[in-house]
Formats: sequence, structure tokens, C-alpha cells
Amino acid sequence: MNSIPVIIVHKGNPFYLKFVLKQIRLYNPNNRICLISDYSTKNKYDFVEHYDWRNYSVGASTFEKIYIHMSSNTYEFELICFQRWFIVRDFIRAHGLTHFLCLDSDVLLYCNIDKVYSRYFQYDFTIGDGGLPHCSLFNNESIDKLCNYITALYSVESNLIRLKSYYKIFEIKSLLGGVCDMTALLWYQTDISDNVINISLPFNGSCFDNNISSPDSFEMKKGKKKIYWKENLPHGKLLDSNSFIQFNCIHLQGRTKYSIYEYLVDENKVHHSGFWYTLKWLLSKDIVCARLNGVRKVINNPQLLINFIKAKLK
Repeated sequence: MNSIPVIIVHKGNPFYLKFVLKQIRLYNPNNRICLISDYSTKNKYDFVEHYDWRNYSVGASTFEKIYIHMSSNTYEFELICFQRWFIVRDFIRAHGLTHFLCLDSDVLLYCNIDKVYSRYFQYDFTIGDGGLPHCSLFNNESIDKLCNYITALYSVESNLIRLKSYYKIFEIKSLLGGVCDMTALLWYQTDISDNVINISLPFNGSCFDNNISSPDSFEMKKGKKKIYWKENLPHGKLLDSNSFIQFNCIHLQGRTKYSIYEYLVDENKVHHSGFWYTLKWLLSKDIVCARLNGVRKVINNPQLLINFIKAKLK
């Protein structure tokens, strides 16, 4: 069996990206890591394959012409979330890939993907709760079906009516969110095929973390899942059974990226913690600059602050 390649679509070079990439490589020394990005990451990481996203943007550009924004998130954010699937499709066509792992750029891996994901080859794709595709295994046929389905959602009148009705609920109730690529991934399972498996559910003592900030029936501490390190691997404790489940990945959505140092392992796969370790990270150039950049983003886009306050008030 050929090793499963990892594909990450991400524009820009945020501070956490290098740590995510290094950890993928640490647990998967022989797998291809294909970073489809822009010039900002070119020649930055010699242990991954860098590809210019513009060379695989024909499908994404075509989709942009029919996309209608229906979300409280920014137009640019939601558009690229949809477009990445067309970029991936065009990329795997150009490189003749069959099975491949699409990984979000804020996911830390703790497993050998060939060993763990080989049991899912028969499915269209893997997914997390709520349609979250942060660590999804696809094949060349299923990515085609997904892109065709997304196109149909925005080009067939009956589907557009359905999307607008769905978004209307968010507007009436003043809810954050709306139509996103996760909507398409969820509806795919009823409209196209239910041959999809949720890997955020525990199986044989392990699972893929859906979101470190979401309880998912696990013990929490200060707004995040409480992590128990056993043999230098992260575990969570299920509240109903007090049993420990190993996390094959940890998903650092949103502001939890600033705490990435809490979940890293070193080159020997050893986890570190403690006062001095934490202080060193909090004062590091990576974290300080990242927080300053976050402040600049809010200043330049006040809607981000408004959304953050609304989320906190709920």
C-alpha cells in the first residue's frame, strides 16, 4: 500500500503552521506533505512539498462566479473554505492521487496516518461532528462528487431556495454563522451518500478531537478539554464512564492556537509542561507577534470583535 499523502490548503504563514507541519512529519516520516499555499511559505519548510495554489485554481475561480454569501463570517473566509475543495480536486487530478488526507492547518497530529486511516478506505470521506472536515480522508471519486454537489447547491434554483431558507433562520434569531462548507458536507450525507464516517466518536480507545474548546462528553478545564498525557500522548476523560480516550489529533480552532505550545511534543515525541516551559512560550517571539497581529486584525475588521462579543454573551 502506498503511503497516504497529506494535503493542506492554506494562504499565508501564521506562527502555528510550522509546528503543525513539523508534528505531521514527526509521526509520519515517509508520507508526502503537500502544502498548497502562496508565496509566503515558499522555501520556508524543506520537509514539505510546496505548491502554488494559483496553479490549481481553475475550479475555485469558476465557483467564485456563482457563490452567494450567506453567513455572519466574512465573505473572504467562507469563500476560501468552499474553494479549497475545488483546489484539492484540481490538485489530485494533476498528480494522479487516489486516497489522500485533507488536514486543516490548525490540527496537531499524534498518529501514523497510514496505520489509522487505512480502515476508512471504503468510505466516501471521514468527518467530525457537525460536518467538520478538519482531518478528512477522501478519495478521487468522492472529492469529485463533493465538488459537483457544492456547484449544484449554488447553481440549481431549488437548492438556492433551500440555502436561503436555511440562512433565514440565522438572520431571524440573530445567530452567528450560516451557510458554510460544513453545511454542504452534512447535506451531502442525505442528498448524495451516507457512506461517511464520524471519526470524532471514540473507537477502540481513540478518536480525533473535533475541537479542543468543545466538550464532546469529555472533562473540561478552563474552557478546553482537560488533557491527560499518558506515555506522551494526549488523552481525554469521558464524563459518563471516567474512561480515558486517546486523541489522534487536537484541533486548535480560533484563539486556542495561541496555546499550541501546551500540546506539542519534541523531536523525541516527549511532551513538556511546567512554569518555566510555559513562561518561555508566552514570552516567545512567535506568541507575542501572533497576539499583536490578532489585535491588528480586530482594529482593521471590527466585525471580528462584534462576533467575538456575541459568542461570549450566548
